[in-house]
Amino acid sequence: MRLVAPVYKFNPRQERILEFKGYNKKSVIEDGEMRDMYNLSSDEYPCLAQRRPRVVYTESFERPTAMITKNKKLAVISDGQFCYDGIIYPSLKLGDAARMVAINSKICFFPEKKYFDVVIEDIGDMEAETRLEDVEVVVTASTVTFSSGGFAAKFSVGDAVQVKAEGEGAEALNLSAVIQAVTDTAITFPEETFISLIAEGETEKRITVAEISVTRSCPDLDFVMESNNRLWGVSNKDNTIYACKLGDPTNWAYYQNTSLDSYYAQQGTDGEWTGCAAYSKHLLFFKEDYIHKVYGSSPASYQIETAQCHALEKGSSKSVAIINETVLYKSQLGIMAYSGGVPMLISENFGTDRYTDAIAGTDGIKYVVSVLEGGRPRLLVYDMERFLWHKEDHMRVRDFCYHDGRLLAINEDDNKIYDMMPTGVAEEKMPIEWMAELGPFDEFIEDKKVYSRLKMRLSLADLAELTVMVSADGGDWERIEHLNAEYDRAIVLPIVPRRCDKFAIRLEGKGRCRIESLVREYRQGTINGSVK
Repeated sequence: MRLVAPVYKFNPRQERILEFKGYNKKSVIEDGEMRDMYNLSSDEYPCLAQRRPRVVYTESFERPTAMITKNKKLAVISDGQFCYDGIIYPSLKLGDAARMVAINSKICFFPEKKYFDVVIEDIGDMEAETRLEDVEVVVTASTVTFSSGGFAAKFSVGDAVQVKAEGEGAEALNLSAVIQAVTDTAITFPEETFISLIAEGETEKRITVAEISVTRSCPDLDFVMESNNRLWGVSNKDNTIYACKLGDPTNWAYYQNTSLDSYYAQQGTDGEWTGCAAYSKHLLFFKEDYIHKVYGSSPASYQIETAQCHALEKGSSKSVAIINETVLYKSQLGIMAYSGGVPMLISENFGTDRYTDAIAGTDGIKYVVSVLEGGRPRLLVYDMERFLWHKEDHMRVRDFCYHDGRLLAINEDDNKIYDMMPTGVAEEKMPIEWMAELGPFDEFIEDKKVYSRLKMRLSLADLAELTVMVSADGGDWERIEHLNAEYDRAIVLPIVPRRCDKFAIRLEGKGRCRIESLVREYRQGTINGSVK
């Protein structure tokens, strides 16, 4: 019997990556997808490239917490103060949780229930009340005259108010009606409102009341948005959807059987409201497990449908953004896309990663979302045109705003407002550090492989650096090359030959680098031999 030494036959093969597809942590990924990354972007797709440098838009605010754009001017809440177009209005005091929503000429603030009129630069209250005690009022068929009150400063013609009175015979003054005229001491309601109080042959009646109040109310709203010249909101206090009077955010109880009417509808689903969105075809009001959809163009035609689904996660109300007729938001399952039917998960690529407290913005193409992963911030970007995810850095954003063609973001770390995606060539004060991890590649071959070299076509800017590392069968990362000169060509990177099942590549860089292709060369070994 003779033992014959095995003979290895090697067939050289190559696998090329010409398309770098983005972030994917699923168990099986495609060539060109990356299991981990840092500060990469789809801007130069299909090449692998870094994100654009961010530019400080303004650092004139001490601690900005929220911002919106109105009439192409930026409105910011900073350290409890309101600033519009660079002017601070110190008389408007706001809390850290204050939210802004714009409607016609006004910017409204919740939960403070105040507004700022951008045309006349006036600050006002969305709700108002005047209360008097132990007074005599003079009542005619339509007018109530008080001894004092300052009503003209608080109420306007067209306001729907509620009058409540206490005292002997005062209950006849209780009503809800629309103001027809108002002075400092008198309010006129529709004709013959109090005609039953006036004795025949008399023109007025005097009534002494223990207490009388005139109120224009606004519900306690947890989330508010604007749609079709109305403010819409939801209240966890009474599980109700509300809408203000058409064009008037100060009137939420105007009911005159006209198209101007306010609107409310109490809901029966369990759970807290988590946010809302103004979709083009209908309005969306979210709970974690339900979407309430409001259809119709006027109060008389409003209809509500409820869908049980993966809806908006609590704490992620600011994750809602609309891109090309698609509503994107963060659910307990992940990032969802809603286009009128059943919401679809678009973040399968996150694998087992779990994110919370999402805050998002968009430039109309990309969905940029700041999240927390176990309390640690992450900034993720989804390209809606290419359907690719990328991970940027650890910036934590308080709020986003699309203003004057720029996607602005408040950086929680330094309290500056940044232009996230500046156009043109932006000055890069510090080289961006980046990383990309590709593989592991198994080539779908059961036998052991011998990887022999990498071939990479890249463009490396002046003073930029690139380090290439490899890992075989999940082992430690080994550095095989470090480049720190200007390259614009293909380079060949030799690898110490070793037999393995899987092989991964890690690229770490600093500064601008564009990688156009990556070729890995390997040989498959087969054994021919027998024992005789």
